[in-house]
Amino acid sequence: MGAAVLLGCAAIALGPAAALVPLTVAAEPLLVIVLLAGRADEGLAMLSEDGRSPISWRQMAYVSGLSFGISSGVFSITNILADSAGPGTVGIHGDSPYFFITSAFLTMALVLLHTFWGIIFFDACERRRAGGLGLVVGSHLLTSGLTFLNPCYEASLGPIFILTLCTGLWAFSTAGGSFHNVLKCLSCKQEPEGQAVLYSELQVPPEG
Repeated sequence: MGAAVLLGCAAIALGPAAALVPLTVAAEPLLVIVLLAGRADEGLAMLSEDGRSPISWRQMAYVSGLSFGISSGVFSITNILADSAGPGTVGIHGDSPYFFITSAFLTMALVLLHTFWGIIFFDACERRRAGGLGLVVGSHLLTSGLTFLNPCYEASLGPIFILTLCTGLWAFSTAGGSFHNVLKCLSCKQEPEGQAVLYSELQVPPEG
């Protein structure tokens, strides 16, 4: 039972991040370096040396935020996963029986939040928008404050997930996303770049 709880909580907490890495990062070596180093300045230094690289500020912000989120999530969930393996039963002394599952969902939300905050924070710094910086810091403090709802751990999940959804939409808009792009991605259709002329249509005019 302890192994099942450990694997389930680990999959919930780090599963989304583990899916994002191969889908959005692994194909670009420079992004992999930024993800492992956790520092965008190293990636930007390499970017300045190689002008042919397609990496942008927004990609750097996304990967840096994802890297910090994964690091934060791993450190926050490691001891909890170790305890979930047993021995012992959660809630036997009146504590919340949902401690492990709540901690896993909370870690997942924090990993995503750090990713979104990275995108918004980088954009606010680049455009010199103090309001964006203040909202990022304020939402960070609000999230941290909601985790103090002990021992009612599950009561903090609702507000934090609502905040995660709103922050995710904000980051999506900041990165230049739109509803039209989402539909285009889901349809898997590519717009034709131009019309090709068949060689069979290129006929030599008859001699008069």
